[in-house]
Amino acid sequence: MNILNRFLIVVVFLLTFQQYYTQVEYDKTDFVAPMHIPLILAGNFAELRSNHFHTGLDIKTKGSEGYRIYAVDSGYVSRINISHWGYGKAIYVTHPNGYTSVYAHLSRFPEKIEKYLRKKQFENETETITVYPDSLGLLISKEEIIAYSGNSGSSGGPHLHFEIRETETEKAVNPLLFGFDVKDDIRPTVSNIKLYPLENGFINGKDIAKVYPTTGSIGEYRLKDNPIIEVDGEIGVGVHTIDKLNGAGNKCGIYTIELFVDASLVFRQTMEKIDFFTNRYINAHKDYKEYHNNNRSIHKSYVSDNNKLELYDGLINNGKLFFNDDAIHQLKYIIKDTYGNTSTVKFQVKSNTKMAKTLTQTQLIGDTILMAGDVVIEKEGFKAYLPENSVYNDLRAKYKEEEMAKTASGLHQFGNSKIPIHHYFIMKIKTQNIAKNMENKAVIVSISGDKRKVYAKGGEYKNGWVETKVRAFGNYAVKIDSVAPVVTAVNISEGKNLSSAKNIQFKISDNLSGIETYDAFIDGRWVLGRYAPKRATYTISFDAYNNISKGKHLLKVLVTDERGNESMKEYNFTR
Repeated sequence: MNILNRFLIVVVFLLTFQQYYTQVEYDKTDFVAPMHIPLILAGNFAELRSNHFHTGLDIKTKGSEGYRIYAVDSGYVSRINISHWGYGKAIYVTHPNGYTSVYAHLSRFPEKIEKYLRKKQFENETETITVYPDSLGLLISKEEIIAYSGNSGSSGGPHLHFEIRETETEKAVNPLLFGFDVKDDIRPTVSNIKLYPLENGFINGKDIAKVYPTTGSIGEYRLKDNPIIEVDGEIGVGVHTIDKLNGAGNKCGIYTIELFVDASLVFRQTMEKIDFFTNRYINAHKDYKEYHNNNRSIHKSYVSDNNKLELYDGLINNGKLFFNDDAIHQLKYIIKDTYGNTSTVKFQVKSNTKMAKTLTQTQLIGDTILMAGDVVIEKEGFKAYLPENSVYNDLRAKYKEEEMAKTASGLHQFGNSKIPIHHYFIMKIKTQNIAKNMENKAVIVSISGDKRKVYAKGGEYKNGWVETKVRAFGNYAVKIDSVAPVVTAVNISEGKNLSSAKNIQFKISDNLSGIETYDAFIDGRWVLGRYAPKRATYTISFDAYNNISKGKHLLKVLVTDERGNESMKEYNFTR
């Protein structure tokens, strides 16, 4: 047995031991399920999402809200977050074993927690709030009811988003490693292999990437028609793969991807932990264009320069392949889900240093944006300041200005909206013909490619320019928002008797910059109202916390948008 083979045996042993030890460590936690219904998943850990890996499990709740949510272990409530976006209503429980469990998109809390939360909301006179109870403030027992499932925040339908995080690092850990009873005996699906020409790279004589569909069954795949792909120079490989779990047809993420060349490991990714601080580097990991244009979940099996994810090991040349021997090479993927269900795909490439080559890439035009160093773009009516590493690879961004009706500036087309940006960057747009008293109503807006949709991006007016921070290329202009939000009463009118009503409800909406604040006062005292952006409703409940007594009252509702335009409604009513 030669030295290389001995070395490989040692490496395999150490990796196997490490995987076994890690699994044993997670199993020692003895967490219970967060719900007492079958755990059927709509999404799993590290599934590819827009600009991020999914950091938990999405547990189906049969299309309904109100299911009981249980603490997976004893501990204390370390955070409660109430937001209209993102996780919506969420609660965090810190456990003595070094982990924190997270439960999101909730509808409500039991009285013990609700009472604490309401006290903080009334003290700060706000519905949206983040509070951090101390370790003795809200103690929780294992399997205690801590919330009820819902559809709050950016949720697209009723479900529980459940996470486990390392308390010290706040990194999200794959919950399926902790032994929850989630059924999965389905092997990952492999749909395509894609080859990428990298530095001086060619695929079948061309310097463009090529997708190869796969065929196969029972976890064994090959390329259709078994082509031998001719390559030269540096190339990269990617795999279009998803996983499904029992009981649902949702496309989920995988756990490990390994790429072997001639039986030697050159790349491995493992979806064990995700760091929120680097999560957006998914845009360097996945094939961004394929994901957004063709709905393909292609994992690139090489690490590009601006990729700071800590998902990889077993790397040789960062997974980038280079052949110069004019020989045929055997490539093999081994893909596993968290439960070890495995699929493989085998294919061949032939190094051909003498192949006829065709340069097909057109010369790019526009302003150069490099990863290294800050970038300043200055035009007559447009300025952009991008910090270092704002893009995932060096590129050129086209710029064009044209006139557009109903705006207070030109329409500035900066770069391609299908190219991802990592960091926020400063954008300034020169205004046109703004009246003196309208300057604080100017807002930068993003405009869709078909010019039908407008999205406010905020901004501050100064010396004829409006400045804001954005995180995308695209079409931008300045508009004036001088229209106050629309507030429409649903079940109240002047002098109405509401003694049999459970609440007072309004519809509220805004035409451009968006709802910024909403407040209700009864007899001059602030009361808690709930704003639901998805339904455009604002509801003031007659509950014990608002404590609205029987008799006559004066209600005052104030709603402002992001530009400070205000609507006010007043009603006398009887309770």
